[in-house]
Amino acid sequence: MNTSSPTPADVLESNPAHSHPLVSVVIPAYNAADLTVETVESVLAQTYSDVEVIVVDDGSTDHTRPAMSPFGSRISYIYKENGGACSARNVGLRASRGEYVAFLDCDDLWLPTKAERSVAALQAYPEAGMVFTSCLIVDGSGETIDEYRKPVNPTDVHSDLLRGNFIPAPTVVMRRKSVDEIGLFDEHIFVPADWDYWLRMSAGFPVCYVDESLSKYRFSSNYSIRNVERSLEEIEYVLKKHLDLDSPSGEQVRRDVLGQACLDFALSFRTIGELRDARRLVRRAVGCRPSGWRVYAHFAASLLGHRIWSLTSRPRSLPK
Repeated sequence: MNTSSPTPADVLESNPAHSHPLVSVVIPAYNAADLTVETVESVLAQTYSDVEVIVVDDGSTDHTRPAMSPFGSRISYIYKENGGACSARNVGLRASRGEYVAFLDCDDLWLPTKAERSVAALQAYPEAGMVFTSCLIVDGSGETIDEYRKPVNPTDVHSDLLRGNFIPAPTVVMRRKSVDEIGLFDEHIFVPADWDYWLRMSAGFPVCYVDESLSKYRFSSNYSIRNVERSLEEIEYVLKKHLDLDSPSGEQVRRDVLGQACLDFALSFRTIGELRDARRLVRRAVGCRPSGWRVYAHFAASLLGHRIWSLTSRPRSLPK
């Protein structure tokens, strides 16, 4: 591996072993060297051998660069100045050569048959633009704490997504032809960037689903109210892109999505024991006046104390 000083968008390693890799896996990395090693190893351990791994280092200041060196020609390593996860994804997408493309955050993992089962699903459903699967939810130490499943009708995914994201990013594999038509990730946003991309993809292509847990999604405890505020602003930005918010139906969807987002963040804060912020976000969810009953049920449960409230369900979406 080249050990010269990194420069912006400097491609430091290519992967000559795969002249036409079938599956390109882009891994944006930022200051999480040890986790990135685990992520890369999980992709290299696939039962499906024709995989291209592209690690895009988004300006890390830790030991990410030397940590990638032992992988040698088994991966492609690209260093760039810090610009955010979406910019790193887009750099990796431009460098990728696979017939299928996936994006895997540097703290998530693939189980050994992930690529094999995903490619089989897309080959069996040639009209589909992408496939997603169930996944295991793990904590910071990698211990499984839950399993996430969301069976769908391939032709109804877009309308369902308009009411919130339910597709975990590490479970997705996309067809190159569809990605070329949809384009790059929107670099103006961070938290809901996946959701925005799935909306764009599902508007033009069916989305298929494999009801099998083939990935591990790491549940983060790095929450702050400032991050929540930014996330809610970005969610509104995405809604404006995909909905007519001036119509009564569009406005109600906005209320429903924001109410559900506030509730999901509240339940995430509850999970890590930040009950004051959790209750504040539940009240904010009620203030959105969503049409469903779930927000109001959680609000009532929160008034009865933590023990009662803790018996209710986990978040519907899984923000990082």
